[in-house]
Amino acid sequence: MRKISAKIVFASGYLNGQTLSGRLIPQFQKNHPKAQISFREINDYQQIPAEVDILEMTYAKEPLSEHEFSFISIVPSPLRVALPASHPLAKKKQLSLQDLAAQDLEIVAPSIAGSEDVMLSKLLNVRPAVKLHYYSVFNKAVVNQAQLTKHLLLIPEAYSELCHPYIVKPVSWSFATSYGFYCRKPVPKLVQEFIDLAQKS
Repeated sequence: MRKISAKIVFASGYLNGQTLSGRLIPQFQKNHPKAQISFREINDYQQIPAEVDILEMTYAKEPLSEHEFSFISIVPSPLRVALPASHPLAKKKQLSLQDLAAQDLEIVAPSIAGSEDVMLSKLLNVRPAVKLHYYSVFNKAVVNQAQLTKHLLLIPEAYSELCHPYIVKPVSWSFATSYGFYCRKPVPKLVQEFIDLAQKS
């Protein structure tokens, strides 16, 4: 059983950013001046250190254990297309589905992202057909590989900064993924208060 603690340990690693955390922590510290905030760098998302309370990420079925963490959605993160600055589509402010025709597009595997049936159906019905390729974990290696193969990337907007040197373009659709926090179960009281702040902000 985890002890009631006056501290929160955030995970920091190659799969998760600190976009919301960085914005919320100063306000949280004003409300909880005695709370200790720290970050633990992690490399293995299959084995999260026991002291980690919370991770900021998009929703995914893997690699976090459903038995140890619960996902709390805070904001939707629109799905965007990342592509090289030299690509002809890079000149457009917004892409259409038809712009993706015959393009090689890397997308997160449905088994990882959850049900994206409507989006997949639209992509698969574009003519000439979009050439879909699947990745299971989005990290720098995926971006590096895409640069070698000249593939485009479908990513949550929250991960835009991880795509450098690719540039990110909106698409004329309403598809988004859930972005928020994975919290260790049972959620510690102080962590829940941080989540409450995030949901109000």
